[in-house]
Amino acid sequence: MNRIIILFILIIILGCNSQKSELEFEKEVFNDIFPELIDSTFFDFRLLSPSKTIPPPPNGIIISDSLNRENLKRHKKFLEEFEERKLKIENDTSRIVLAIVDTIFSLNQKNFERLDKKFKNDSLKNKTDYKINLSQFKNNKKFLFKYYSEFPKGRKIWKTEYPFHLGAVLSFSRIYFDRDKKNGVIESGTSFGILNGNGFRIFIKKIAGKWKIEKIEGTWIS
Repeated sequence: MNRIIILFILIIILGCNSQKSELEFEKEVFNDIFPELIDSTFFDFRLLSPSKTIPPPPNGIIISDSLNRENLKRHKKFLEEFEERKLKIENDTSRIVLAIVDTIFSLNQKNFERLDKKFKNDSLKNKTDYKINLSQFKNNKKFLFKYYSEFPKGRKIWKTEYPFHLGAVLSFSRIYFDRDKKNGVIESGTSFGILNGNGFRIFIKKIAGKWKIEKIEGTWIS
């Protein structure tokens, strides 16, 4: 009887150690790929070029020649000012602040079922969330990463003035590997403002001993 109890305890301990090593492996991969994830899913919206032409008026609306000339003049000035702002932003050496959702989340059943079958290992269904450690990326020269929980909740995050530029809010799922752990997939989301964002499914692959992004698919847009 005592032997059975001891064996049962050993099985539990070994199982816990196995789960821990799996999680540690996943964290190492995520940390390695994190800079590339950011560069692949974030774009500085301030640098998005406006249309060089004025949108046509709604159907049935007639604009006089004088008003049309005035609109063209204002739009030309707007484009000139944009180029000045763009140059100033490009020359700005201060880091862009990105809010990272604190929790690396596990996929719900619906999203899990959408994955390619090679990533649908039964052992992956029960992945749990964990908090990302942003201190590991504090020396990034381009971005300053802050926890999303440090900001006002909901839409207030976009309506609040800061002494820095808030570039986006980003979230990431846990990594779902194939059985050989040579390929993985991550779900992510990037929000640039209210009703302004994108979702991605990111495929990573181990190439020559290093993890690289192989392909990115869009999953949603708002």
